[in-house]
Amino acid sequence: KTVVGPKYTPLSKRQDRPDAIAWLIKNYPQLSEGQISKLVGTTKNTVESVKSRKHWNTSNITPKDPVALNLCTQSDLQKAVEKANRKVESQKKAKLKLEANK
Repeated sequence: KTVVGPKYTPLSKRQDRPDAIAWLIKNYPQLSEGQISKLVGTTKNTVESVKSRKHWNTSNITPKDPVALNLCTQSDLQKAVEKANRKVESQKKAKLKLEANK
């Protein structure tokens, strides 16, 4: 099992991280902040600041695909999305069970 997480990103690619975070938030809102931070290799604080539009460079952030930016692989992205979808489904089922028991 390979661990995906913070890894060295060259200086020239570091400004691309907020763009990738914005793209993931826009296209996959079901991803948790932890999943996004592991995919892109950044901190949860950065993800939170981009999500809440409080990042210092918010005006210059344009959503860009993290796979195209070489910040994660397509397979890692697919695995994270599938995991997030499973979590959303299980939460829906639990909510339905609670409503049925009332």
